[in-house]
Amino acid sequence: MRRASGEAAYLLTGMVAAVVGFTTWAVGVTLSLTLGLVIVGFPVLMATFTCFRWLADVERRRAALVLGTPLPSSYRPAPGRMPQRLKEMLHDPQRWKDTVYLALIGPVGLGKGVIALALWVCALGCFTLPAWWWAVPGGIELGLFEIDSWQLASMAVALGAAAVPLALAVQRGMARSQAAMARSLLAPSLAARVEQLTHTRAGAVDAAAAELQRIERDLHDGAQARLVALAMDLGMAEERFDRDPEGARKLVGEAREEARRALAELRDLASGIRPAVLAERGLSAAIAALAARSPIPARSTVDVPQRLPAAVESTAWFVASEALANAGKHSGAGRATVLAVARNGVLRVEVVDDGGGGADPHGAGLTGLAQRVAALDGTLDVNSPPGGPTVVRAVLPCAS
Repeated sequence: MRRASGEAAYLLTGMVAAVVGFTTWAVGVTLSLTLGLVIVGFPVLMATFTCFRWLADVERRRAALVLGTPLPSSYRPAPGRMPQRLKEMLHDPQRWKDTVYLALIGPVGLGKGVIALALWVCALGCFTLPAWWWAVPGGIELGLFEIDSWQLASMAVALGAAAVPLALAVQRGMARSQAAMARSLLAPSLAARVEQLTHTRAGAVDAAAAELQRIERDLHDGAQARLVALAMDLGMAEERFDRDPEGARKLVGEAREEARRALAELRDLASGIRPAVLAERGLSAAIAALAARSPIPARSTVDVPQRLPAAVESTAWFVASEALANAGKHSGAGRATVLAVARNGVLRVEVVDDGGGGADPHGAGLTGLAQRVAALDGTLDVNSPPGGPTVVRAVLPCAS
């Protein structure tokens, strides 16, 4: 029932998507071809590609009704000024595949939606015929038969029952073929997927190297320095035991304090790699602990019904940790909120603060976060307008 209802919803909503998509395609293509030869047409062409991408993203999410999960997307980044951005858009194969899909979705989506609606109307009409046939003057013509008695109306119920398997079979075939069209045109091609994986692998290597450098720096400047001081204190205490027992005892006490500080720094360093509470109690407890010791007042809302893969939990925790730390250091925020929700094989982690905004998504810290998230085929979005608020949102596939 769940699969059949999803397929029916996909085909029926496809009629609306067909009308909107084909209308947008026709208007966009007409304006782009008309104004594209003059400079004023550049913004129109960029706006057309942007609208096509929005509609294609809706279609990717709608495909989850049949495929189970939304289709991934892969677009080439388009930075820089308008001419460079337009050039990147024009050389992006996925933009042109979106254009082809929106041209096809009009007749395909509308036609299949009408067929599915007609089949179900016929089946349900036959099922309920005994309840309303008498209200139609002159009877009801049903193909070669005319329903003008209770007996014939009751027999139509059997016809409706026979039409249900036919409607289900036709609906499934149409829904799957339309979803296959969406997957072939809207999902990344093999070449785009290889290019994306190459890029994310390089980013993951860079993020891992930066993390190793941070660990090395923390060990060298923190715990290693304290252990050196500890060894020196113990050496001086050993020399003073015979001639100055009280001084030696004082040095041993200082050495003990250095040992405690070194252990605390090593514990914090290990917690920064993968906190014990995350490994033992899961993401919900780990994010709650983050919010409790946040440098600014923070509250957390976590809806993760079951344990996720270790890499996903670590990345989600790291995103929340870094976003809260950045909010405490740079934003001047008075409070923050952490939201983590797992639905349909996707984990969404969102950190919002009420600070002054202006965070640079291309800064070293947020770039490292984006690389870490991209290594798991996820996405990181940063929305931080001047004056705030700042929203850091990570979307991670979390299917086991």
